Amino acid sequence: MNEARTILIRYDEIGLKGRNRRFFENCLLENIRQAFQGIHGIRFRMPRGRVMIDTSASHAEECARRLHFVPGVASFSVGFPMQPDFDALAALGVQLIEPHLKEGGELKFCVRTQRTDKGFYKTSQEVNFEVGSRIMGALASKGLTVNINEAEFVLEIEISHKECVVFDNRVAGIRGLPVGSSGSVLSLLSGGIDSPVSSFLMMRRGCKVDYIFFDNQTFLGRGGYDKVLRLSRSLNRYQTGGNVYVVPFQDMQVAIRDHCSSENRVVLYRRMMYRIALAVAEKHKYLGLVTGESLGQVASQTLENLAAVSCVVPISVFRPLIGMDKQEIITHARKIGTYEISIEPQPDCCSIFMPPRPATKSRIEKLERDENKFPWQELMQAAIETMEVIEPESATQVETR
Repeated sequence: MNEARTILIRYDEIGLKGRNRRFFENCLLENIRQAFQGIHGIRFRMPRGRVMIDTSASHAEECARRLHFVPGVASFSVGFPMQPDFDALAALGVQLIEPHLKEGGELKFCVRTQRTDKGFYKTSQEVNFEVGSRIMGALASKGLTVNINEAEFVLEIEISHKECVVFDNRVAGIRGLPVGSSGSVLSLLSGGIDSPVSSFLMMRRGCKVDYIFFDNQTFLGRGGYDKVLRLSRSLNRYQTGGNVYVVPFQDMQVAIRDHCSSENRVVLYRRMMYRIALAVAEKHKYLGLVTGESLGQVASQTLENLAAVSCVVPISVFRPLIGMDKQEIITHARKIGTYEISIEPQPDCCSIFMPPRPATKSRIEKLERDENKFPWQELMQAAIETMEVIEPESATQVETR
């Protein structure tokens, strides 16, 4: 079998972008190049409507594995480049199908041909017949049957002006838009299940995502810090980079505990987090904040409390999970590979000093009265000045502040 391989990468949503289509295509191609760093001997091509990658059989499996983590890819196939000779095409088909046949069983198959070279001397249907009939002649006695609508094995053939490629698989991708095509956002990342999923969903909509984590090592130890770095590394498989701003939050929480109504604590925590995140976003030109809030999931996520928190920032706050229930979120977390880290027992800072009866319908005027009881502006400035910026892949400090 030929050692050369051609990977066909398909996209769907990008194809609807009209005059901006080339921008999205180039962004996707650049992200694929980044994902394939360290794999040598690859050639990239971009015929209309897809991306083609020429590689070797030894590298094809690793390329396919990495494509699972690239937003914007609708599906991909690893194929065999060859001459459009019907006998050769059928021989390859037999070689690919035979391992799937079981003694005494039946396997439904079909051939599907797409021609970008409309001058090819056979139509797509005629190619299907020529190749399919030869395969059936070799394998009908072993249980192979033709079923176009319910095929369990599909042999795909693409014929262009310059080449013919045969595929025996079509693997679903993440879909969505390529990371970076929609701008940059800052995600409030905790160690729980929800915020990593919301971060991923924004990547899938084309956003480059950095993270901000509110740390309280004084009362909770280093476990939350380490956990968030691991979560960010897991998420960064879907994008190139993604730094973590680590904000020391213990002094702010102690001040809220000591001076404010206990029922307002959690909402006050959130208001301070939003304000600090806003300051970071304005400095580094992020276009919005991202949270893992889901309506009604906990006391701080009622409509009233969400409004009381959002009103402190004049920037878009994106809540991709707002209409999901917990089981839906867990399903997403399992799929993207963050769930097992998220369920490790390590409380986040919002759980500290938790009141017995947190407010579910906070009134803004009462929150503002509480905030007048302690110097939150000074505490906020001190937290920003001692903030770390971490590059999760190397776990090194990039800068302070």
